Amino acid sequence: MSTIVRMVNLACETARREGGGRLRSLSIRVGAMTGILPYYLEKYFPEASKGTPAEGAVLKITEVPVTVSCMDCGTVYEPEKTPGRRCPRCGSIRGRVQTGRELMLDQIELEEVPQETGKDL
Repeated sequence: MSTIVRMVNLACETARREGGGRLRSLSIRVGAMTGILPYYLEKYFPEASKGTPAEGAVLKITEVPVTVSCMDCGTVYEPEKTPGRRCPRCGSIRGRVQTGRELMLDQIELEEVPQETGKDL
């Protein structure tokens, strides 16, 4: 719950800086290594956004897989979920995680705020 509350707060703060208005959608990227399950973000989003400019917005979640870059041959690959993960090209066990640790508010979409024309009628 605390993760989605932080995301909602960040989105609302960003919306205020951009001129206010309600949020239409929030896009979040969640890496497979974060231990955060998208199911729970979706489940708690309505409660976390209640009474905020994000209430009623659509929550879009992109799950980011783990990718590893082989430190010996440079191949980027998705490792198997078994012990002894090896580079599929050269067999090396030396790799550097490239993606899968992300947890970020990627994008927000705001409803249009009517602009004043500045004309007296």
